[in-house]
Amino acid sequence: MKRMFEFVCLCGQRIEKLTDYETDSVQCGDCGSQAYKTISAPAFRLEGWSGHFPSAHGKFEKSHLDKLKSEQKANS
Repeated sequence: MKRMFEFVCLCGQRIEKLTDYETDSVQCGDCGSQAYKTISAPAFRLEGWSGHFPSAHGKFEKSHLDKLKSEQKANS
């Protein structure tokens, strides 16, 4: 199974490549030497101030509860 890995060359070039897990190095496209696998920080950010991570399910649940409350109010 192939996965996306980041490789760094001695010339400073960073390369992202879809490779097998066992692949430790690839050839650099700039200088032609070996670029070695590295671990880097992920490129995403979570909204963490509120501790609340909205999702499609959360939006559905909120609209469902609002609809249920309005129906209960109409039936009272």
